[in-house]
Amino acid sequence: MRRSAGLEKWWIAGALAVLLAAGSAQAQDPVKGGSLVVARVADIFTFDPYNTQDDRSIFTELTLYDRLVKLSPDGKKVEPELATAWTVAPDGLTADFTLRDGVKFSDGSPLTAEDVVFSLSRAIDQKGSWGFLFQPVKSVAKVDDKTVRLTMSEPFAPLLPALSTFAASIYQKANFEKQGDEAGEHPLGTGAFMLDHWDKGQQVVLKRNPNYWQEGKPYLDEVIFRTVGDDNARALQLASGEVQLITDVPVSLADQVAGQGGNVATVKGSAVGFITINEKVKPLDDAAARCALAYAIDRDAIAKTVHFGRATPAKSLLPSSTFYYDSNTDPIGFNLDKAKELLAKSSAPQGFELTAQVPSGDSANLATAQIWAAALAQVGVTMKIEQLEATTAQDRYNSENYTLRISGWTNDTPDPDELMGVALDYEPQNGLHSSYRSDEARNLVLAARKETDDAKRQKLYSELQRIVNRDCPFIYTVEQDRIYATAPEVVGFQPNSQGKYNLETVYLSK
Repeated sequence: MRRSAGLEKWWIAGALAVLLAAGSAQAQDPVKGGSLVVARVADIFTFDPYNTQDDRSIFTELTLYDRLVKLSPDGKKVEPELATAWTVAPDGLTADFTLRDGVKFSDGSPLTAEDVVFSLSRAIDQKGSWGFLFQPVKSVAKVDDKTVRLTMSEPFAPLLPALSTFAASIYQKANFEKQGDEAGEHPLGTGAFMLDHWDKGQQVVLKRNPNYWQEGKPYLDEVIFRTVGDDNARALQLASGEVQLITDVPVSLADQVAGQGGNVATVKGSAVGFITINEKVKPLDDAAARCALAYAIDRDAIAKTVHFGRATPAKSLLPSSTFYYDSNTDPIGFNLDKAKELLAKSSAPQGFELTAQVPSGDSANLATAQIWAAALAQVGVTMKIEQLEATTAQDRYNSENYTLRISGWTNDTPDPDELMGVALDYEPQNGLHSSYRSDEARNLVLAARKETDDAKRQKLYSELQRIVNRDCPFIYTVEQDRIYATAPEVVGFQPNSQGKYNLETVYLSK
């Protein structure tokens, strides 16, 4: 067997990253012990990747569980984790993964091939929340005690990036079956930390995994994820030393946090402002009407006034750090004359009214909606803004009981198949609940998914980005920074584009 051309670059890059990491030394010897208190905007919902929908659950699962492979901190490489090597058949229809020796779950029991098969079989289930990430993977089977085989219906270029996501987390089969319906509250993984207790709505307390396979890690004794919903309260708690790390730092507070001694860490190029359009609502079934809306967004104003310069006008639906991103595919900019021209050609030439939903408390997206509404009024479109409690807004979106949804998108992998697959292949989630249906776009998505030649994949994804700019099934606004802040004593914090905090490398210098 040999590695296919499309996956070869992932293996070479991953191996090189491991060698580079092994050759670099810490500036000082890590300090062992201590508790890291992390303030986050909301609590988690579950520890079960199969049912996970929210970022906080995702980020916690990335801490508790390992996967066969992992994404590097810069988000550009896939590296070994529970698998030390992998091979892909010449026809691209099977991939064998060699499991790492000596890995144990946090309770001391050994990781087995059966655990991997069980976990990944749930991950590829097309009825699950994230089955679409693994659509061509038809089965997972044990070859021997150290080898697991994935079988595909066709070559699958994004296989390794998909396996690096939280959705492909590995957990213990016996524990899951024992817990039954409560498995989402009783995780058992091989990650650096394990669950101590969960006070719902308040905090998740993790302890060091004494059986962690990376010798000497983690350095921390304990990690506490504390729920602090108020942005200012999180900043004040960091300044006072009550917490050592805060997530979801609003751009309006980033400079203040830095001025109070916090170290601000940003992840760029992985998140984009994202507006979903429900094409069941007329005249939004008309591409001319949708594109008129898109040309009425002043992205420069949003970047400067809403994001305080910590954002740039987006030029594609894909975040710019995504592979095969192409900013030269007729990107949509702010042009009210173009918006008026398109509206005149649409099925509603005299204008129309519509409602945009924004989660309550989301000041950035509310401000974006207000800037957009003012511009639309000059075109002849009246946009009302409806603020809804976050859970209600999510339910309305899931049930497709909405008109416009102003939110954001962050890729879980650097491969575009995640976003293009779920948005333009209308089968998984009805085109992200948009009802956009284009056989032309869907066929390109399916072709790109199985294409292993980089140049050919680039051509396919460039064409897909051009179609999005032509049909406007979704509207992009600005590229946003994902912002964190840490206390000065926190060393080794390296968040990646997936939201993995890499806490196994973190220690407190005092």
